Amino acid sequence: MTFPSRLSLVLTASMVLFLHGCGSQQGNITTQISGDPMQQVAELIQQAETAAPVKSAQLKAEAARILIMQERQEEASRLLDEIDMSILTPALQFEISELKARTALAQQDGQSALRYLQQLPPETTRNLPPEQQYQIGEMQADAYHYQQNTLSELQQLIQLSSYSPADKAQALHNRIWTLLTQIPTEQLKQLSQRPDNSYYQQGWYELALSAMNAQDLSQQNKQMQQWEILWQSHPAQQTPPEALQAVTAADTLSAEHIALYLPMSGSLEKPAEAISTGFMTAYYNAVKAGRTHARITLLDSTRITSPEQLYLVAAEKGVDLIIGPLEKEMVESLLNYGPAPIPTLTLNTVPGSQQANVYQFGLAIEDEAIQAANQAWQDQKKQVLIYTPDTDWGERSAIAFKQQFMALGGTILDSYTYGNNANYSEQIATLLGTEKSIERDNQLTRIIGERPEFESRRRQDVDAIFLSALPQSARQIKPTLAFHYAGNIPVYATSQIYSGAESPIEDQDLNGIRFVATPWLSAPPSSAHLQLAQLRDNTNSRFGRLYALGIDAFNLFPYLAQLSASPSAIIEGETGTLSIGANNQIVRTLNWVTFQQGIAQPINESN
Repeated sequence: MTFPSRLSLVLTASMVLFLHGCGSQQGNITTQISGDPMQQVAELIQQAETAAPVKSAQLKAEAARILIMQERQEEASRLLDEIDMSILTPALQFEISELKARTALAQQDGQSALRYLQQLPPETTRNLPPEQQYQIGEMQADAYHYQQNTLSELQQLIQLSSYSPADKAQALHNRIWTLLTQIPTEQLKQLSQRPDNSYYQQGWYELALSAMNAQDLSQQNKQMQQWEILWQSHPAQQTPPEALQAVTAADTLSAEHIALYLPMSGSLEKPAEAISTGFMTAYYNAVKAGRTHARITLLDSTRITSPEQLYLVAAEKGVDLIIGPLEKEMVESLLNYGPAPIPTLTLNTVPGSQQANVYQFGLAIEDEAIQAANQAWQDQKKQVLIYTPDTDWGERSAIAFKQQFMALGGTILDSYTYGNNANYSEQIATLLGTEKSIERDNQLTRIIGERPEFESRRRQDVDAIFLSALPQSARQIKPTLAFHYAGNIPVYATSQIYSGAESPIEDQDLNGIRFVATPWLSAPPSSAHLQLAQLRDNTNSRFGRLYALGIDAFNLFPYLAQLSASPSAIIEGETGTLSIGANNQIVRTLNWVTFQQGIAQPINESN
């Protein structure tokens, strides 16, 4: 919602109505005044100086409205402040308080708007018609918004929902739901446990918790049904938020014949085999539980190499869902082909590209870098250094972090890449500015002829470091940072830093690094994970995340329509918490983990 635009429209409408009202009360003031707008203002103020108090207030109010139309809000505010509210009739008190408040809101001054609204005597407010009481409550909510007081804004809106006009209920409930989804689950639980909650507050809090606590959309639908039984008279029952309504109303995507489209030879054969193994494990579990009767057909992407061939073969076989391909260039070909005649869930992504009926899902490094940028900003880190490998995935992680962090308002102080045979000490010295400190020491020594007592220093403007690195590199980089006096700077890293296996001696040097990790490697193992661990010895390695991708690909596809209906809808997967963002891409939100005594520990449990 764009508040200034909405307020300016309301303000203009209020001016027209008020000018008409003033004209009827004063013998049509507007007909007595002519000339340019500022001349009108001057004449109105001159008349107000000799008029009776109530008429003087009306004249000043009309002059203020003309000033506002000329975008001279500050002068209008000063003029309105001259009016003695205590002498006015209740109707005029409301009209002038509303004008004052809307003027302040047009300037995004929430504090002044609240002060003006509080000038209305309580008995006047109680005796106002419901429509005007609603206007006051709406303005109070907008004022809290500009003060960034989310909780007060939410509570004011919930109060409005108890008596909102029918034509405003949908927009109001959408706004309430947006605020509820921004509140952390733990805080929402605390709000729901307050003993003084009204019926309306409690219903909204429990509705939000039902949606947020659900592990997947199937469970969310069941919890929504239970909420509806308990809260049949609640406003959100009569007019559900559109985002929630879209999720519960959207049909699941059924498939009777699924094609798993993967390379069966070549350099991607082994990754494809791991994905296929994970996919089929999830499939057989679903068959056993009676959740699917679909048939699976394997298609070889090294033989079927174009979109035309793929969709022709799939149509001939009666396939109604395609999962794949894995190759990035083939994903790009599908996206360039046009709207897919058969729903397709790819297993790689092409950022920035979109096509109807094609959903992109993969282990994109960009998801991790964006999440790291968001977390660093949330932790009040404003100025960051970037250190990433000179590889394709390293470059993509650096670009994604930089774009997101700068969009949030942060500053990238410097960015550096390293190669396979990098001299980490030299590069990190340059990155941190310690080489300049040493150079100054050497210059001073040459000047005075002896080495003074000296301690090297790094640059002092660094709040955090973003790092992408494989375990072997990270085990050298972190101690080198400490050597260059940066051991206390927070480091945010991508999942590549973790091997997946406990190595407390080798990973001792990684202590303190915060990194994102898939639930597959950072949460208690699921039943599918345990099944595969009995058959394969690499499920806890980094290779194991490919099994997780296959499992999620099968479990995800029925909910694609519901995920598309709302950005707040999620599925708890093995590769992360899954939702659909821009360009029909599956967004993965991973768990935050840190190293303690060489062991990876979830941050929310240990810190």
